Amino acid sequence: MKRQVFIVVAVCLMVLPACAGNGRTQYASDARIVVDQQYVNEVNNVSRNTGVSVTWINPPTKRIPLIDNSDD
Repeated sequence: MKRQVFIVVAVCLMVLPACAGNGRTQYASDARIVVDQQYVNEVNNVSRNTGVSVTWINPPTKRIPLIDNSDD
């Protein structure tokens, strides 16, 4: 019985990664995700003026469209 459970678990662990995608979607391929430096700078300036300490754990991001140069 233990051997059958082991085999079933092993097969599942080998098959499930095949279901995973490559992580790229159509939306993700049309844009780059970058840190929104303008917003970060604004918040940091206000925090310095008010004496508050800000530590960015997950800085705000924005999507930048990729430039398509394939027509050249």
